[in-house]
Amino acid sequence: MGMTSSYTVELAEKICRAIADGRPLNRVCKEEDWCPSEYTVYNWLDKHPEFAKNYARAREQQQEVFAAEVISIADTIKDPAIARNMMDARKWYAGKVAPKKWGDKIEIDAKIETTGATSEALMAFLAAVEAQKGG
Repeated sequence: MGMTSSYTVELAEKICRAIADGRPLNRVCKEEDWCPSEYTVYNWLDKHPEFAKNYARAREQQQEVFAAEVISIADTIKDPAIARNMMDARKWYAGKVAPKKWGDKIEIDAKIETTGATSEALMAFLAAVEAQKGG
């Protein structure tokens, strides 16, 4: 774990570059002597809005790296079990960090029918709520 704890724009940019290159923050903090602890980085994210914005963008870029790695792994790793494990780990992580873009999509095919009775019941309920607000 690094010794640095004073925030600088340059250090924040270096952290963001490492993240965008596909390295998890915990690994960067443990392996690089220039990087502060994860705790410090998370504090900086709270205190420096521009760093938080750049960090979020770096995390988006990180997911693109992971998506490209999935293809590379599929094309190069000969052992199917190892390849599947490596690909699944990257897909899972990307899906958790950026679920709207990389998460599993669930389609719902539903048909909603309304009847006059349902509409009348809803209107009666809304009228009762309004009456309680006024009273």
